[in-house]
Amino acid sequence: MKITAGNIISLTSVSILTALLFLYIDFAKDAGRYKAENNRADAIVVLTGGLGRVDKGFELFAGGKAGYLILAGVAKDATLESIFFQRDLVKGKVNIILEKGSTSTYENAVEIKKIIETKGIKSIILITSFYHMKRASYTFSRILPGEIRLYLYPVATPNFDEKMWWRGRGPVLLAGEFFKFYWYRLQL
Repeated sequence: MKITAGNIISLTSVSILTALLFLYIDFAKDAGRYKAENNRADAIVVLTGGLGRVDKGFELFAGGKAGYLILAGVAKDATLESIFFQRDLVKGKVNIILEKGSTSTYENAVEIKKIIETKGIKSIILITSFYHMKRASYTFSRILPGEIRLYLYPVATPNFDEKMWWRGRGPVLLAGEFFKFYWYRLQL
């Protein structure tokens, strides 16, 4: 076989695609490995954008798992009443914080850092979907001060089966997370 520039490019492309495939499969298998850490913390931080996240955050907050409930990345026009319209908020209303300035996981972490520093928070329960937890936990661990205790609490969503990630929309959701995760790794 004669070695040509075309052969070298083809072999390099195949090698890169093979490496990406192995990295993707390893990344995808991690999606189901997270377990909810059922600890008490100073605050519960919910990364909005996925079904079931806010409900789980409120359930833990109402159950006394934390003194604050912080919803990160809510719409600018959102209010407590529009989010929790079917819930009684009388007791904890003053301890629910709507963070409205962030639009990405990175920005969520930056804005949450400001809030926890202002409030003197030393531990948080981070709630997001299984498919998003790897990138979210990585980002928060890089942005938050090292002394902040981070407890992970993944939430199951109807559009992703963490035990059988290869079914339904799972591969598509994970592909987006895969590329974003490695982009964040390069940036942070």
